[in-house]
Amino acid sequence: MKIMNPQTTLGLLLAASALFPTVVVKAEFASAGHGIQPVAQGTVANGALYLETRATWTNQATPAKPYVIDTWFALPACDSVPVSRLNLTVWGGTANYTCDLAVQINGTNLSAANPLVFGSTNDANTVFSSTQPNVYGSGSGVWLVGLPVASDLIFKDGTSNHIQITITTPDSFDGRVNQVTLAAVYQKPALNNAFDYVLAEGSGDIYRTPSGAQTDKRTVNWGAANPASATVARLHALYTYGDTGQNDRLYFNGTQLGTDDVAGWDKTGTGLDYGPGVVDFDVLSLLAATNSATFSVAASDVPDTRETSLRPQWVAFEATRPAASAVSLAIALNAVITWPVDSGSYQLETRAAADSGEWTAVTNTPVVVNGQYTVILPPASAQQYYQLRKTN
Repeated sequence: MKIMNPQTTLGLLLAASALFPTVVVKAEFASAGHGIQPVAQGTVANGALYLETRATWTNQATPAKPYVIDTWFALPACDSVPVSRLNLTVWGGTANYTCDLAVQINGTNLSAANPLVFGSTNDANTVFSSTQPNVYGSGSGVWLVGLPVASDLIFKDGTSNHIQITITTPDSFDGRVNQVTLAAVYQKPALNNAFDYVLAEGSGDIYRTPSGAQTDKRTVNWGAANPASATVARLHALYTYGDTGQNDRLYFNGTQLGTDDVAGWDKTGTGLDYGPGVVDFDVLSLLAATNSATFSVAASDVPDTRETSLRPQWVAFEATRPAASAVSLAIALNAVITWPVDSGSYQLETRAAADSGEWTAVTNTPVVVNGQYTVILPPASAQQYYQLRKTN
């Protein structure tokens, strides 16, 4: 599987002399699917996660080529985007057909898909990368495509980003797209945090009655999160082709999240026969140094009626902690008031004199640092006194 990226020179023989260097696509076809794995993870200062999914299926027959999809994503205003990936699920009709996929972002060709050529069952490369286009094939020609997106292609002022996807084929590749998702880690100083993230993707096909290489359970593991002092932790997952009213389960570190019917696409609102099932959960209380998400339709886990088959295709994880440097600087220069998180509910109050005057509430929201509620206050021009008033 290759990316065709023409390099041309000036002159009348431009077309004839164009060079076509190739870049290896990290891709694999496995009829039973081959699991989900992290492709990007790390920690950034002053970060947050933007994550949006668009349902883009069409109920018509195989669309005429070229088949063009236009969609838009608006990130919050920010200073930088250190990591961004575009994911889309494409149906080929059969695993043997070939797709030529071209992507433009805000009118500029995405180098990872200019075009990206994939298809057939011949590729068995299981090494995936955050800096390469990744293609995961399974089933009857269902392909998950993961594309790195350069930061300079994305608007950072809150303006909506126009993404145009064009599909052509030399044969009978269907080309209908189930979903398009943009995941981006962005930064701005006002966030004032340490931000852990994991982006995982793949073809996590699971089956009610597995045979051969099939399985009824998939697990993705990662260890990038630091549970110490975390104030927010969330797990996001996307499924394709799940049905409502049939049971499947999602676990985080062995604890079930949500109901027995987690995945599913309800076409009532859109009329589209197929679409993505996107879920997210607060997992702060379950956070550990090494984490895992497990998707299951196994009889030992899930009561009937179980999903016949299901495709979890990506996982995004985020955890937010206070910025270590900010906390250290605050301790050195400012007033820092702490109390144990397990001591009950208290309101921090202040007044100017030790023995007179009314106590007024301090409105700063406490954050948890090393197991303690912590409020950091700038030095006042005059002396101040503080107390904790029990509220329960």
